[in-house]
Amino acid sequence: MWEKLSDCWKASFEEAWEAYAHGSIPIGAVIIDANNKIISRGRNRINEKAAPNKQTCSNRLAHAEINALLQVDNLDSEDYKGYTLFTTTEPCILCFGAIIMSGVRKVRFAATDPIAGGANLNEAENSFIKSRNLDIKCADTYLGELQRVLRTDQVIRALGEEHANRFLDKYRMKYPKAIELGIKWNREGRLQEAVRNNDPVGLIINNISAEIKNFQR
Repeated sequence: MWEKLSDCWKASFEEAWEAYAHGSIPIGAVIIDANNKIISRGRNRINEKAAPNKQTCSNRLAHAEINALLQVDNLDSEDYKGYTLFTTTEPCILCFGAIIMSGVRKVRFAATDPIAGGANLNEAENSFIKSRNLDIKCADTYLGELQRVLRTDQVIRALGEEHANRFLDKYRMKYPKAIELGIKWNREGRLQEAVRNNDPVGLIINNISAEIKNFQR
């Protein structure tokens, strides 16, 4: 699976895994230019105490998409119209607004977010949003499944399995196997073990893909 991913998706999941390993929400994002060159990378850093220059951390606004956007210069440049933002989770309302204000015209996300996702704002009767002509779409389901296993484990560790169910029940609607695998791996401590072993993200993604394919609860 890992070998089949495009460079932009590999980079996005690398950032998501780094966020997970550092105790933040496992979401990663990258921006590519019109020549498909990655020009910035960002990860969720809400639970981290330090961040590189031009990124933010230790606050509830330290989202992956925000950190990717903050690193791109020339906010008013026409070049933005040729940029594409890739993110492992549907942009929330905060990040959707930031994308609209930035001028980026194209977004692709791996996993839908029925709780905080803001992609539906693109259909709002708002003249400014409409003027941006944003092309925002969800990618193939298998990419969302990869992301949802990581997020499921993180939500359970943050809230406990009982309280996490209010989120997981929503995620199950589109990614039932991924949620159940995430619960299973959380109980087994699989992802935490991967962090301790410093396993490469490619190995983790390949293992998730293989187990989802044959998963039986």
